[in-house]
Amino acid sequence: MVKIDTELALFQEAILQMSDKVRRMYLMALEVLETGNKERSLAIIELDEFVNNAEEEINDRGLEVLSLLAPVASDLRVIIAGIKIASDLERIGDYAKALARYVIKNEKLDSQIIHHAKQIGGKFILLFDKAIECYKNKDAKTAIEVPQLDDEIDMAFSDLIRYIEDRMAKGDDIPHLVATVGMLRNIERAGDHTKNICEHLIYQVRGQHYDFG
Repeated sequence: MVKIDTELALFQEAILQMSDKVRRMYLMALEVLETGNKERSLAIIELDEFVNNAEEEINDRGLEVLSLLAPVASDLRVIIAGIKIASDLERIGDYAKALARYVIKNEKLDSQIIHHAKQIGGKFILLFDKAIECYKNKDAKTAIEVPQLDDEIDMAFSDLIRYIEDRMAKGDDIPHLVATVGMLRNIERAGDHTKNICEHLIYQVRGQHYDFG
């Protein structure tokens, strides 16, 4: 019993460490969108490799527990949920990498659009932090409420689209418009994967399946 408890604790700690790397990627990405710093952008892409490796290590550790330590049902849910969370973290990291690639290719964001980008990004960080806090504390009750924060990301993105439409109606030229909208939509997609983390935690703790859409 002590052995499996130790292994499960290490397994969950590895997920938290992975989430720290993903969070760092987003803070850096929001920074380079404003500064256009290509070296920092490359550092984000390099950090994504560590995130990918972390997912592989978590999968390997989970499979080892499953195959060698005869986990009971509640332990199985920890492993299953954890592997799924690691997969979502990997996808969230990919979206941060996409932001960095935008900067490398297109320079920094339009000065008037950066405000909207920071609004969207800040709301994502809040959602992400809440979801990871729930996972750390095994707080399924709060995890049911946290996905509502994703609505704020959607609204902030809608505000961006309206702003762009207003500028276009005035005849303003927005550099790299299609690429900019597509890049910022990646943050919205990262929010969807963060909602998944809440779904997986609820399954881990309660054995119940939730779909937050």
